[in-house]
Amino acid sequence: MALRTNVPKFLWGTVVVVGVFARITSVEGAWLDGDDGVDRKNGDLPGMPKSLPAGGKPSDCAQLCSNTAQCVAWAYGKANCNEDGSDPGHVEQRLVAAAGDFTPMCWLKGQVTGQSLDKCRVSGIGNASLLPLAFSPLPTGHVVPDGWLADQLKTQGSGLSGHLSLFWADVNQSVWIGGSHDPGLNERTPYWLNGFVPLAYQLQDKDLLVQVERYVTYVLDHQTTDGWLGPEPSHKDGNAYWSKFPMLMALIQYHEAVPTETRVIPAIMKFLHIAHQSMMQVPLGGWSAARYQDFVLTCHYLLDKNETEEEQFLWDVAELAHQQGFDWKGFFGTDQFPTTAVTAATMYTHGVNNGQAIKSEGVWWRQSRNQSDLESSYIRMQKLDKYHGMPSGIFSADEHLAGLMPSRGVELCAVVEAMFSYEVLFTITGDPVFAERAEMIAYNALPATFTKDMWAHQYLQQPNEMNAVHSPDHVWTHDGPDSTLYGLAPNYGCCTANFNQGWPKYTSHLVMETKDNGLVIGMWAPCKVTSSIASISIVTNYPFGDNATVEVTLPASDIKTAPVPIYMRIPSWSQATTVTLTGGTPQNAEAGTLYKVMCSAKVCQYQVQFRPELRVGRRYNNAAAIYRGSLLYGMTLMENYTVLQQYEFESKDYQVNWEMYKALFDSVARIPQPHPLLRHAANAQIFACHSIIWATESKNDPLGENFRKYCSLEICSGVLGLQCDATK
Repeated sequence: MALRTNVPKFLWGTVVVVGVFARITSVEGAWLDGDDGVDRKNGDLPGMPKSLPAGGKPSDCAQLCSNTAQCVAWAYGKANCNEDGSDPGHVEQRLVAAAGDFTPMCWLKGQVTGQSLDKCRVSGIGNASLLPLAFSPLPTGHVVPDGWLADQLKTQGSGLSGHLSLFWADVNQSVWIGGSHDPGLNERTPYWLNGFVPLAYQLQDKDLLVQVERYVTYVLDHQTTDGWLGPEPSHKDGNAYWSKFPMLMALIQYHEAVPTETRVIPAIMKFLHIAHQSMMQVPLGGWSAARYQDFVLTCHYLLDKNETEEEQFLWDVAELAHQQGFDWKGFFGTDQFPTTAVTAATMYTHGVNNGQAIKSEGVWWRQSRNQSDLESSYIRMQKLDKYHGMPSGIFSADEHLAGLMPSRGVELCAVVEAMFSYEVLFTITGDPVFAERAEMIAYNALPATFTKDMWAHQYLQQPNEMNAVHSPDHVWTHDGPDSTLYGLAPNYGCCTANFNQGWPKYTSHLVMETKDNGLVIGMWAPCKVTSSIASISIVTNYPFGDNATVEVTLPASDIKTAPVPIYMRIPSWSQATTVTLTGGTPQNAEAGTLYKVMCSAKVCQYQVQFRPELRVGRRYNNAAAIYRGSLLYGMTLMENYTVLQQYEFESKDYQVNWEMYKALFDSVARIPQPHPLLRHAANAQIFACHSIIWATESKNDPLGENFRKYCSLEICSGVLGLQCDATK
C-alpha cells in the first residue's frame, strides 16, 4: 500500500534492504563491543570460523563483518574458554589450543539467527542502529497543561488518581510495596504509576509528588540482588514479565523528571539482564507475549538516549522480545482478523491487547527497517475502523472485538492504550494522521467514560446506550452485568489503575522536538512547553474554540542565528485554516499536513484560525454521527444518579438512568450545550457524548425507527444548517 506523503521529507532516511534485515550503508554508530555471553548459532558464511590475530577483540570481529558485504551478524569466540568461562572452550578452540595457538575466533553470519546464552561467546549485529524517531518527546514535566487542560488534570489528581494509594487495596496494599493485594499479574500498581508519575510532575502537586516518591523509592530499594523488580514469583511463567513493562515506563518518566535520582537507569539495566537470561529459559507468554512492544519501547528509549554503553545488549533484548511476542503483523494482515463480533475469543481478539498492538510493528520497524512493518500500522488502523470502528475514533471491544453495532462497548483500558499507541506512532512516523486519531479519542471516547469529578468511571462505554445500570441481560458477551456502572472498580479493577495514563501521556505528546532542531505541535490543547530549542505557549480553548495563539520564545543564544522551524498539525477537517504571524498576512495552511513556519525573532507569535464545518458520517444501519471539528455531537440527556455503594473519600458506585423521553422530545435540538458529565469549560460546546445519535439496531423496532426519524428531522431542519433526507 502507498504511504502518506504529507510528512516532511527530513523525517525519512535511506536504507538498503537485504532479505528480512537491512544493513545501513554506513558503519557509523556500529556497536563494536557486542553482547558478551550471547551466541548466534548457525547462519555462517562459507569458510567459518576465521582466526583473529593474537589478542584480537570482539571489535575486530565486528569490523570484519562490516567489511564483508554478505555479513549481517557475527560471533566472537573467546580464546581458552570453557562454557562456564574457564579454559579451554568450544571444540574449534580446543583444536586450536592443542596446536599451541590460543587465538580467538570469529564467525561471520549471512543471516540473523536466534540468540543463546554462552559465556564463551560475544555476538553482535553488523552495522546496526535504530531508525531515528521523527519526533522526540520532551522529558516528563517539560510540557505542562494550561487552561481547561490544567483544570482537567487537576480534576484527575483530586479524584481517584490522587487517592488510590490512600484507600484502594490493590495500590494501597500492593505486592509491589510489601503488601498482599493484586496477586497474579501484579499489574495494577505499575498501571497506576505509569500515568500517575507524569500527572504529578505536570501539576507539580506536592501531595502527588510525595506519593510518587514513596512508591518509586520502595521499588528501587527492594530490587533483588539478581536484578528482578517487584514481586518475584516462586515459579516464573510467560506472564511473569508483563507487569514490569508499565513499571519500566513509569521509572523512565520518573528518571526524566528527577534526573538527580541516579539509581533508575542502572536498576532498569540490571532488570533487563535478568529478564534476558530468564527469557532464554522461560519465553514470554500470555499477556507478556501479547504486549511485548511495550518492553521493546523501553529498550529503544535507552538506545536513543545512549546512556548505558550496552547498545548491542539492548538490541538483543528487543529482538528476543519481538521473536517471542505475538505475531500481530500476521493477525492484522491475514484472514485471522475477525470482521464481525467475536464469539470464539482468543488473546489476539482481546480489546486491550489490540489497543497496545496498534503500535507494535511501527515500534519494531525502527529495528527491522522492513517497510512492510511500517505499512502494517496503517493496515491496523484501517481494519479496526472498517470492522469494529466506533464514531468516537476508538474500536469496539467489550473485552473482545465486537463489530460495528453501537450498543456494543469498549473497555476504558483499550481507550487509553489506543491513545498511547497512536501517540507513539506519531513520534515514529511523523504522520499527522496518527496524532489526529489520538486527539479524536482523547476528546470523545476518553471523557465519556468518567463522571465529571473523575471519582468514578465505567469499565465499558457504549455509544448507543442511555442507561448505566446493573444489567444481567446485556448485549455484550464477555463481561459482567456491572460493566457499564460508574464506580470505583466496576467489573474488573484494571481500568481503575490504567485510566491514569490517558490525559497525562496525551499532555506529554502535545509538543515534541524534531530532527531538524525544531518543535512540532501534534495535538492541540492549551499548554506551556520548555525546551532547549525554544519555549512555546499555546493559548486556546480548542476543541471548544476555533483558534489558537502560539507564542514561540527563542533562547537568547539563538538570536541572530539559524531560524527555528515550528511545525503545526492542521486538522484534516479544517479546509481553510490560516496561520498569521503577528503583523503579517494570513497564510493558508493545507488540511491534514504539518504546516511549517520559521521563527527567527526573539518572540514569534502566530494566530491559527481553524475552519471546522459540520460533518455527517453514516454508520451502522445508516445512522448519522455528527461532528464539528474534532468533537462528536450528541444529545443532551437528563441523567439521574443513584448511589449504590459509598467507599472512602468521594468514591462511590453509581447507577445512572437517563430521562430519555424528556431529552428526546423536549431537548433534542439543544445541541451546543455542555454534556452533564463533561463541563470542562464554562463556555464549552458539547464535548463528547455517552449517548450518540444513532439509528435503531433493529430496523423493525417502532420506537427506534421513530427515534431515528425524529432526530433526523430536528437536527436537519436548520438547527445545524444541514440538508439531509429524514427518511434515511
